[in-house]
Amino acid sequence: MKITFLKTGINGEGIGYEGRTPVFCDGVLPGETAEVEIIDRRKTYAKAKLLRVIRKSKNRISPQCPVQKECGACALMIMKEETQAETKKQLLEEALYKYGNVRRHFVRELRPSEKMTGYRNQCKLTVKEYEGKLVTGMYKTGTNHFVPVKNCAIHDPQLEKVRKRVLHVLNDHHLAAYDKKTKSGIRSLVMRIMDSNVQCTLIHGNDEIPSAVIEDLMKIKGMYSLYHSVNTDPKGAEFFGKKTVWLAGEKVLPLTACGISMELSPQSFFQLNRLQAEKMYETAVSKCDPCDLLVEAYCGIGAMSLMAAKKAKHVIGIESVPEAIKNAKENAVRNGITNAEFICADAADGLYRAARKGNVDILLADPPRSGMDDRMLEAIEKVMPKKIVYISCNPATLAKNLAVLKHHYHVVTVIPFDLFPNTPQIESITVLEIG
Repeated sequence: MKITFLKTGINGEGIGYEGRTPVFCDGVLPGETAEVEIIDRRKTYAKAKLLRVIRKSKNRISPQCPVQKECGACALMIMKEETQAETKKQLLEEALYKYGNVRRHFVRELRPSEKMTGYRNQCKLTVKEYEGKLVTGMYKTGTNHFVPVKNCAIHDPQLEKVRKRVLHVLNDHHLAAYDKKTKSGIRSLVMRIMDSNVQCTLIHGNDEIPSAVIEDLMKIKGMYSLYHSVNTDPKGAEFFGKKTVWLAGEKVLPLTACGISMELSPQSFFQLNRLQAEKMYETAVSKCDPCDLLVEAYCGIGAMSLMAAKKAKHVIGIESVPEAIKNAKENAVRNGITNAEFICADAADGLYRAARKGNVDILLADPPRSGMDDRMLEAIEKVMPKKIVYISCNPATLAKNLAVLKHHYHVVTVIPFDLFPNTPQIESITVLEIG
C-alpha cells in the first residue's frame, strides 16, 4: 500500500490517510510517499510498518545512531535540525489548542539546545545477556523487543565510556542478567554524570554484589559514587526498588547550576540536558515577580526554589520524594539561604500547608509527564496564587491542566524549550495570571 504522509504525530511518527482513516507509521516524514503494510487496524485509525520510502522529503537526513530505527527513542533523528524545531513548536501549538483552547499566538519561538548530541547526563538502561555477555539496551518504543545499544549518540560521551567500563567489569566477574524465576542477577544500570563525576546504581535481584566487583567498579576513571537497589517487582515500571543502598565512593553527586551549589542522591530528579535546563530555570525564575510568599511544587532538590529565594521574602518547596527533600534542605544550608524551607508532601497537601502561612503570591510548578492531578488543580482553585509559572514536559497534559486553570486564570505566554533534541519531547514554560 502506498500512502503520502502529511504531518508528524506526538511520538514522532508519520501520519497519513487511507481514505478518511489516519494511518500512523514510524520512520516517515511529512511530504514523503511510502510503501507500508498495515499491522493493526482499528475503527478510527490504523498502524503501519514502513517497507520503503518511495519519495523522500528534502528534510530527511541520515541518523547519527546505527540503531535509531530499531530503538525508536530518537524518532526525529532523521529530520534536519531546523525542521525538528518547527515540528516541536507545531506539536505544542496543536496540543494546546486541541485540549486547552489556547491559541498559537501565545506560543513564542522555541529556544534551541546548544547540543544536538551528547547532551544527556543520565542513562537508565536494561541489562540482558546477549551473545554470551551482559549488554545494556532499551525496549523498542511501544514493544517488548529488546534492542542492545553499543553506543548512544545522545548520551554524554564520558558517561558512555564509563558505562562500557562498568559492563566490562560485570562481565569479567561473570555476573548474570536478571532471572525472573530465581529473582537474582543484574536487572538495570542507572548512571548520571556531573562535571566528569559519575554516580552509578546497580539494580538487581535478591543476591549481593560481591566486594571484588565493588572494588573494580570504583577503580574506573570517573566513578565517584556507587549504589545498589533491589527490585524484584515483576510488573513495576520503576527502575529503583524500595530501598537504595550506598556501596562505595561519595554518597552524593555535586553540581553547580545557575550559581547554586547542590548535591544529588541517585533517586533525586535533575533535568537530563543540564545546559539547556539552566536556561529554562533562569527564564522561569525571571517570570517570578518580587513577592512575600513563593511556593514551588514538585521542587526536586530545590534548584529553582533556591534561585527564586532572592525574589521572595519566604520560599516553600514541596516534593514527595524524601531523598530529594533531604538534598534540598542541605542545598539551602550549603548556599547560606535562610528564607527557604522544604516539606515532603504530595503537591496538593503541601500547597494547603503553605497557604496556612500566608497568601501564596506565586506558584512555581514543574510536575511529571502526567501533569497536575485533580487534587492539585482543586488546591490551586482554593488557594488561588496570584501568578503561576508552570514548567511542563508534556504538551497534552499541560493543555488539559490549562483547560481547568483557565476558569480562574488567563495565559500570558508559553515559551518552548528543546531539552531533548532528536526526540519528539518538548519542555515549555507557561505563565498564568488571575483574571
